[in-house]
Amino acid sequence: MSPLHRLTPLASLVMRCTLNLKTLPRLSLLVALPFAAQVQAQTISFAIPAQPMTSALQAFGQQSKLQVLYNPQDLQGLNSTALNSNLSPTAALAVLLGGTGLSFSMQDETLVLVSKRDNAAGLELGATTISGFNSDSGTTEGTHAYSAGKSATATKLPMSLRETPQSVTVVTRQRMNDQGMKNLDDVMQNATGITVVKNGAERSLYMSRGQQVDSLQIDGIPTNFANAYSMDALAKPTTDIYDRVEIVRGATGLMEGAGNPSASINMVRKRPTATPQALIETSVGSWDDYKTMVDLSSPLNEEGTIRGRTVLTYNNANSYLDTAKKENQVFYSIIEADLTENTMATLGFTYQKDRNSGYDWSGLPTRANGSFYPLSRSTSLTGKWNHLDKHNTTVFADVQHYFDNDWKLVVAANQTWAKSDFLGNFTQRVAGTTDSFRLQPRHFRYNDTQTGVDTYLSGPFQLLGKQHDFVIGSNVRVDDFDYHGGNDTTYNYVFDINDPGSFDPPKPTALNVAKWKYNQTQKQAGVYAAGRFSLTDSTKLILGSRVSWYKSNSLVKGSEFTKNGEVTPYAGLVQELNENFSAYASYTEIFKPQNNLDASGTALKPMTGSNYELGLKGEFLDKRLTTAIALFQSDQTGRAEALSDAEAETVCPNGCYRASEKVRNRGIDLEINGALTADWNVSGGYTYTQSKYIAGAQKGDDYSASAPRHLFKIATDYRLPGVLNKTRVGGSVITQSKMTQTEVGEDYKIQQGGYTLTNLHAIYEINKNLEVQYNLDNVFDKKYIQTTGNPNYWNVYGEPRNFNLALRAKF
Repeated sequence: MSPLHRLTPLASLVMRCTLNLKTLPRLSLLVALPFAAQVQAQTISFAIPAQPMTSALQAFGQQSKLQVLYNPQDLQGLNSTALNSNLSPTAALAVLLGGTGLSFSMQDETLVLVSKRDNAAGLELGATTISGFNSDSGTTEGTHAYSAGKSATATKLPMSLRETPQSVTVVTRQRMNDQGMKNLDDVMQNATGITVVKNGAERSLYMSRGQQVDSLQIDGIPTNFANAYSMDALAKPTTDIYDRVEIVRGATGLMEGAGNPSASINMVRKRPTATPQALIETSVGSWDDYKTMVDLSSPLNEEGTIRGRTVLTYNNANSYLDTAKKENQVFYSIIEADLTENTMATLGFTYQKDRNSGYDWSGLPTRANGSFYPLSRSTSLTGKWNHLDKHNTTVFADVQHYFDNDWKLVVAANQTWAKSDFLGNFTQRVAGTTDSFRLQPRHFRYNDTQTGVDTYLSGPFQLLGKQHDFVIGSNVRVDDFDYHGGNDTTYNYVFDINDPGSFDPPKPTALNVAKWKYNQTQKQAGVYAAGRFSLTDSTKLILGSRVSWYKSNSLVKGSEFTKNGEVTPYAGLVQELNENFSAYASYTEIFKPQNNLDASGTALKPMTGSNYELGLKGEFLDKRLTTAIALFQSDQTGRAEALSDAEAETVCPNGCYRASEKVRNRGIDLEINGALTADWNVSGGYTYTQSKYIAGAQKGDDYSASAPRHLFKIATDYRLPGVLNKTRVGGSVITQSKMTQTEVGEDYKIQQGGYTLTNLHAIYEINKNLEVQYNLDNVFDKKYIQTTGNPNYWNVYGEPRNFNLALRAKF
């Protein structure tokens, strides 16, 4: 009888995965995996002090229950690095051998050490050679690394970061843990080249290379959040359910279809593990921030052919803002099943519920000239009755089949239903006054249904005596977004901004939620293909193209838009210079339809974007440390530009737009990620971006005021030596230059000068199962405006100094 036929009912399996911790040690290893994959999947608690390499390998063999073969002459005079972590055996062995020049391979059921001399002499290694922290899946959980071996976000071809001809950053699970990144805002705040803009506490925008990021991928399937109101409906992703976040900067039209030439963000979910594991974490932080998370993973049958994982999170917190409070609940469950030796199916479910009371949508105003009022950071010009309540439900599934010729077929689908209820207000200066403002309440209800399906076939092939790689696929996505809402025309609350203590607005009583209606449906479909061709052993040419079909319509007459057969090319050339360095050049494109109307009442043509990039990438210390430098030019033409008031009065009283001239973003990216030693992780990046109009009436003007020109971010974590080796310490520094916000035809200038933020953390491992972590953010309590808006609203202070204390149990 098939193992699948012996499966107990689903409810019993979920209970077994999520509740019965006593059974975890008895569950068996996934026997369907090849032995090398089993070794890579399991996690073991190693405790091996620094010592001569021979005795260290003996301790490794005893603790891992694996056999290690080596030539004693290769170990003469070598000492091991101290190892005191939960790692897979292959990752642990890579740590022990760090800096020795030794590598290893898997031969049958034995690990074989190989010296550089042996490699030079032509020793034949097994096909499953494992180096450093790299793994075929790209999984970062359990590696304790700040670097990742690969990313498929750019092309879905099996390329390492060094082989990808674009700027790529991977924020690993370990780094998210160390820096206390709770949601996607935290990740983007610390990612190279990304700026976070907040038009409200929950409505976050991410900027890269002078442009807004339009879509967020989850396991490679895009989710649209380019609509001005998308983040009022979609929940901000919680990092607890993700293994890593991959960011490809520049134009990414090959995989995503429509969008800006900014970046692609891909959040990769945690997957079930082949061996039982449990993680329970509880924390307390500033402003009564309490959180509990449970993460359980295990095989669900004796054969290990069915595996499950469940994550539960509950977070309840106040805020540095006077009125704001938040309650967040997340439930994530996923099941994998090996249908055959070569076919795996996955089914998963996520539910996220957010309750934001006293929700601050407005931010703060400025004086009419753009200078800031001397207000406390806790000031919230928001009624206590404000709220934003969200309910997001996602169902996803995929089937992966591996053919005998190393090709694989993947079919993946994702559907999200997002609903929210929003009662908020913004401030508007009273005409003819200096410091008097009127509160403008609004009530909306949102519904957003997004569906995506992606299918692709990829694998190697032989041509002219060399191996090449090819991928062909298609994806379809539909976003049906609508809301209805209204205002209270009788509401008339006016206050003096210089007396914030008296601010106490009454709740509006005559809000007409059916007054305004809005709907926009976007449908995208595309077919894509890309190949990596080995011109020589050291020269790779990546060529690809996408053909897209796009259709959007809304309730606004004349806003319908259809685009058929839009071709998006992709080209890259990678030249391996030596063992450590590769140089590359790439050209990528993207397009973006828009529903803004011109003076004739017709939707503007799509914007077109392109990205040129030249770079140099490096790998060092057995590929545990990666570096990159890139020069880029990112262009966009045709962005909607509002006509002036005078023009609008004569040609389109209801407001209309023209297509602007070309916007050009030029700059440089520098980045380093990985391990300087076995005990020292580092991740750093510097980005310089100059954004300007290069034609038209605004030629020479700065384009993007929401992002700084200079952006420097660095994070590190270090395990202390000797008797203190159960303690890790580290921190991060974020430095950016000034941001200036102005508007053509308006007499104001809002400017936040450059600033630096410093964060620290310390982690103490009480024993192999228990650790305590302390994070202190904004150590020097820097007061700064995180987002600059306009004189009426959307000027948002950054968080003051705050702490978080967490207790983490791992089994």
